[in-house]
Amino acid sequence: MPVGHQRFARRILTAAAAALPIAAAAVATPVLGAASADAAVTCQVTYTSTQWGTNAGGFTAGVEVRNTGEALTGWKLTFTFPGSQKLTQGWSARWTQSGNRVVADNEPWNGAVTSGGTLYLGFNGSWTGSNPPPTDFAFNGVPCEVVVPGTSPSPSPSPSPSPSPSPSPSPSPSPSPSPSGDVPVDNPFLGVQGYVDPDWAADVESSATRVDDATARKMRGLEQTPTAIWLNRIADVIGGSGVTRTLKDHLDTAVEQGAGYITLVLHDLPDRDCRSLVSNAELHTQEDGLNRYKAEFVDPIAALLARPEYRDLRVAAVIEPRALIDLIVGQYSIYPCDQAAASGVYVTGIRYALDKLAPLPNVYTYLDAGSAGWGGWDENFNALTNLITDTVRGTAAGLNSLDGIATNVADYVPLVEPFLTDANQTVAGQPIKLSRFIDWNPYLNERDYALAMRTALIAKGFSAALGVVVDTSRNGWGGPDRPTAVSTSLDVNTFVDQSRIDRRPSRAAMCNQKGAGLGTRPVAAPAPGVDAYLWIKRPGESDGAGGPILPEGSDRLLDSTCDPNGSLGPVSDSIRPTGALPNAPLPGDWHHEQFVMLVDNAYPAL
Repeated sequence: MPVGHQRFARRILTAAAAALPIAAAAVATPVLGAASADAAVTCQVTYTSTQWGTNAGGFTAGVEVRNTGEALTGWKLTFTFPGSQKLTQGWSARWTQSGNRVVADNEPWNGAVTSGGTLYLGFNGSWTGSNPPPTDFAFNGVPCEVVVPGTSPSPSPSPSPSPSPSPSPSPSPSPSPSPSGDVPVDNPFLGVQGYVDPDWAADVESSATRVDDATARKMRGLEQTPTAIWLNRIADVIGGSGVTRTLKDHLDTAVEQGAGYITLVLHDLPDRDCRSLVSNAELHTQEDGLNRYKAEFVDPIAALLARPEYRDLRVAAVIEPRALIDLIVGQYSIYPCDQAAASGVYVTGIRYALDKLAPLPNVYTYLDAGSAGWGGWDENFNALTNLITDTVRGTAAGLNSLDGIATNVADYVPLVEPFLTDANQTVAGQPIKLSRFIDWNPYLNERDYALAMRTALIAKGFSAALGVVVDTSRNGWGGPDRPTAVSTSLDVNTFVDQSRIDRRPSRAAMCNQKGAGLGTRPVAAPAPGVDAYLWIKRPGESDGAGGPILPEGSDRLLDSTCDPNGSLGPVSDSIRPTGALPNAPLPGDWHHEQFVMLVDNAYPAL
């Protein structure tokens, strides 16, 4: 049966490991610009805090500073702890503490504050005796109007973990969110509704207006399905060009919906997607990308999630899809992956994200662990378990900073292969693992791979509470081409090709795949050890533009893996077609033809 996360015990261990003193002399006070010195300063501060422990413990504070005066080009926020509180780490500012006095100086990237602009700062701390809020906030030396909505104590950690949840699937979870104070929980998806992204629902509706009535009814029946929110660039978090809904907008909408959980995907590592021939990474290691990733991407995310208005919203954070498996598969053969491995930027960035998110009591961290199609081979599997373990062990809380793993993210591997049950089964005396498609990979389906990865990580020292989430958004493979019986061929390649549910030309094919269908709808606790099946990749979003003609106005190179006339290069000593749909739009754009296909080929059928 599935085991609980023991979240309270983990949070205390995380807080204790993170409680490192910050030297006041470590950060120099910047000189404010002339516009800042001459500006008339007035301000309003909203301070909120979520604490845990009895008589002593930790807390996470959010500080919202609204500039009600003239525009500034630099700032300093000061306040005094009225009790025995100690600052342990902070974000979105350079934090120092001397005695009870706390100073937060602007970072280079957020020194400019417009008139009416708002800063979202935050920090973690420890307390003993009591944890009263500061009230003497000053902005550039000018006292601020202070709003203190009140603290929100969380229950102290229990030495006895809660009973494990029932392993039975929950296709119709209760619509009511968890009551105040009901976090952390064993399984964040159990018993609550997920957040429905209005933008995805609008895209679905746009397709429904272009198809026949029967297909339109199927599509409209999906509009209330939870999907993940991808944070692919800094603007997705704080706003910017082309962004219609920021992270805060999504969180606020989730609260308005009464959602019990929201799934976020952090996907902005410097030089990310190193195996992609046309990676569209926003940040680059050679351009101070790691520091920008920390200060401009992760820190604002952590500051928002720490705000008390979201304390009842369970946040499942999927950390950097494909990053670690790219290092395994791409190292020694793909130069950008060699660079990423040598610099350590992926590992360092992931550790930083875990350090910031793991202490938050309503956040549940899931590190990407590849898929059966890439991580299943013994060499890759063992290397990936070692890399995940080493990466997480290097965080402040060690292995306790991780709540689970995510597999098959934006991939197509089916949950089960009903007619291929064992890679060692034989056809005319030959094991099917010798076939071109299986190619010695012992994991024929995603469920077995995900649970095997979980078991291997637990053996490495992770808690038995480690959970799994599997992306089932596009791994249904239904429709008329779905096999209905095992093949009777005596040729091993023909036998596998006629029996397999996965209709791709190769397990390496990952771009806008022909014949794919919607998979199992999001459901909590569908199998022992599995927290949920989720739609992490938004069905209907293009994986990438490959032609044969690029979309009008595109300045990107042709991605041969997305080109329907291209090839995947040598795979098991043969050239394989890409299996990609033609005329796909740019990555992340709505792909109507793909969505129609996914609906038509859904399994279970709609």
